[in-house]
Amino acid sequence: MSTVHGNLSHAMRDNYNEHGVDEYYRKVAATYRNPFFPGIKKVIWTFMNRWWEAEGRSLFVSEIRQNGLRVLDMAAGSGEATLCLLEWAQKGKNPVSSNNFTQPSSSSNPALSNRSTVPDPLAALRAISSAGASATSRPAFIPPTVRRPAVGGKKGKQVFGRMDPPQLPDHFELDIIATDPYTSPAYTDRTSSPCHPLSFNDLANGLVPPNPGASSPPNAEPVWDMIICSFALHLVTSPSELFALLFELSNKARWLIVVAPHKKPEIKETWGWSRYDIASWTVAGESKLYGGGGKGYTDEDNEEETELEIIRDKVKLRLYRSNAF
Repeated sequence: MSTVHGNLSHAMRDNYNEHGVDEYYRKVAATYRNPFFPGIKKVIWTFMNRWWEAEGRSLFVSEIRQNGLRVLDMAAGSGEATLCLLEWAQKGKNPVSSNNFTQPSSSSNPALSNRSTVPDPLAALRAISSAGASATSRPAFIPPTVRRPAVGGKKGKQVFGRMDPPQLPDHFELDIIATDPYTSPAYTDRTSSPCHPLSFNDLANGLVPPNPGASSPPNAEPVWDMIICSFALHLVTSPSELFALLFELSNKARWLIVVAPHKKPEIKETWGWSRYDIASWTVAGESKLYGGGGKGYTDEDNEEETELEIIRDKVKLRLYRSNAF
């Protein structure tokens, strides 16, 4: 089997149809890049701002939580979600010098503790100019200052606030663990951190990636605060396999964040998770789930954002809370 550079085709459907999902990701194991990275960054930053306002500030300021925010980046690809989270935290802790990314400490990321010099995981993104970007990389993202009204539609009130991170306390840390059975080389190359080659099936069977540097949570607490799955959960096409995965994970994390370019997959409440109203930070009622939700901002791609879904640049983010916690 030969490896290739880049993503083969920018149309993922073409890649899947020609090579099959498994074979495609094996071919691009070391070079994969998600072409939707700018939108992924927008929705993750917008969500993290809302999370901080709703409960993060009380956890890390009022209660002075000792351990970091525990995150599983599941099916992590080349680390898009990890990079977004790290940059959000870095900018929130150091807003004046936000371009000088500081590596997480070895206590929050034990995989880095044995490295004397660790490359800047965001340097590659900053060094790429829009004119000279290669086919295997994405241009550095610069947020637009003004959003354009939707063509053929009415621009409504934006449901969620600005993307700029809030001021974070110095002791705020991220403890990110990543899994991906195919693109671990691409993840490590881009983030300088390990990615455990665990599949959806491995996680459904109860396997947990090792994290020797993190303190064990109490028995009543989840293993992770958040699981984020970006552009991957829809690849589990069997309802029984999706149920097995999600039900197992519902006993290991409080929040499930699904980032995707569409509304798939459908996650049923009997599978261990309840859909959340991100705006009010409450469980979504049936009227919103089945009545179309509230009306909100329509972006330039004619997609309407509601209280249940953050939408930026054709990328959607949905939130679920575990029924076990």
